[in-house]
Amino acid sequence: MNKLGYLYFLSSIKKLGAWRIRNILDHYDTPERFFAAEERQYRNVEGIDLQITSSIADAIYRRKEIEDEFEKLIETLEKKEIKICSIFDDEYPENLKTISSSPVILYFKGRLSRDDRYSLGIVGTRVPTEYGKHTCEKLTNEVCALKIPVISGFARGIDTIAHKTALRCGNLTYAVFGCGVDVVYPAENRKLYDEIIENGAVISEFPPGTKPDKMNFPRRNRIISGISLGTVVIESSIGGGAVLTAEMALEQNKEVFAVPGYIHSRQSEGTNELIKKGQAKLITGVDDIVSELERKLAPLLSGQQTLPLQNSRVNITKEERFVFEVIKREPIHIDDISDLAGRPVQECLVHLLSLEFKFLIRQMPGKFFSRN
Repeated sequence: MNKLGYLYFLSSIKKLGAWRIRNILDHYDTPERFFAAEERQYRNVEGIDLQITSSIADAIYRRKEIEDEFEKLIETLEKKEIKICSIFDDEYPENLKTISSSPVILYFKGRLSRDDRYSLGIVGTRVPTEYGKHTCEKLTNEVCALKIPVISGFARGIDTIAHKTALRCGNLTYAVFGCGVDVVYPAENRKLYDEIIENGAVISEFPPGTKPDKMNFPRRNRIISGISLGTVVIESSIGGGAVLTAEMALEQNKEVFAVPGYIHSRQSEGTNELIKKGQAKLITGVDDIVSELERKLAPLLSGQQTLPLQNSRVNITKEERFVFEVIKREPIHIDDISDLAGRPVQECLVHLLSLEFKFLIRQMPGKFFSRN
């Protein structure tokens, strides 16, 4: 059995878990040495007690059965075009290797990039407000303008907006699944799934075919924060999955950032609490993130301006400028834009669409517009 086979063997012993497997690898350097050791020596590893030793011994007794499972797994991976990498491989995300509970095996579709060592996790509620949607899109645009990869969890709401915005910017993005990478959940994100595979990767520690069980998602959250240099939370209730991801980031000694929200909004209770407790840095834009991570991001940001989305760096036509200059941070209706710009409504709409594509403005329900 090769090294990958031994790692699969260890991961198949359910009572072990990622933390104990890492302890085994730290103690023995390689899984082969662990299996070559005597059973009584297993308890020299932190976290390995008599009960766990018994589970390991039982797995070794069933070795042939597990080896057959591994062979079938490899066949399934080839058939479904799913890739696999171990913690010993160079393509395994560099930041993820440093956390104590990193999974020893990752399954993925798409491509992994060494640039993921500069990534940010962007997470939040599945039911964002209009404020949350707008803030997520704007902040993700700013992050992507600096070519910082975006990591999220593929869930409805903030996660989906972060992934879609990253793709629209041509940026690297990873979606971390709480199920097998061949299981699209939620199902309505099928198109997004295909696009992420083309421009990044979908990742999971769970074997192909694993269903999206509720218990899997807290486990996947540590991978989102583990791959990332820092985690940004945009709207989350207290006890929500995004707050849990932030807490895991703190345990991993990673930076946590939170967007402040309306004090009477349930969606902002978690983010405001993180800020109030001093667990997260309050941010209003990408500059606040860069100021905390500047040293770690330096190789990526070398030669870049802090905020490449500033208006001076975006080319707009004379006609577009007539319209753009009457739009402020506060939403303004199309009729008022037409009056202030001295242009017909239909002409303004054409220019507004172009400005929206350039990420300079945002359209809201009711034909209201505001600057990004």
